[in-house]
Amino acid sequence: MKSFVTAIIQLQDKLEELLCYVSALAVAAMMLITTLEVVIRAGFYKSVPGSYEYVSLLFVYLIFLGLAFSQRRDAHISIGILYDRLPRKARQITQCIFLLTAFVFFAAITWTSGVSTWNNYVLGDTVLGAIEVKTWWARAGVPAGCALFSLRFLTQLCRLVVTGELYEETASRQRVSPNGEKP
Repeated sequence: MKSFVTAIIQLQDKLEELLCYVSALAVAAMMLITTLEVVIRAGFYKSVPGSYEYVSLLFVYLIFLGLAFSQRRDAHISIGILYDRLPRKARQITQCIFLLTAFVFFAAITWTSGVSTWNNYVLGDTVLGAIEVKTWWARAGVPAGCALFSLRFLTQLCRLVVTGELYEETASRQRVSPNGEKP
């Protein structure tokens, strides 16, 4: 059973990393489209049809696909003025409440955004601009990113309940390189 759980967690880690690469590709595509737009506009006084629409839609991937990876690494911005001063047991209780609330919230967002994405696919929703651009493929980034994000909260909650380990401790331990030094 333990090896099955380990395999699932490793799969989750790989999926989070894969979505980060997709997010990075979205940034590269946004930069390429924007650069092309600037060069063509400056050189030929014309605009690349759909450039604004595609760059706008790619922002969804930039924002949502890296959420779970950042949570795993404890890389989100946080202010710990009060939390850092709490005794360990109080931090565990606080984190348990936070993780449970975040899991439920992002699971709900996953469901509603998934339904919305499907409806937009079925209806053929488009952004009307210089050209007609379908929106479902960009909208699909929201439920994909939020699903993995809520799964990360659930994983961290289970680890907290089973081992008592706070997620910032897990992230700190994972950042240590194999030779024991921090990168």
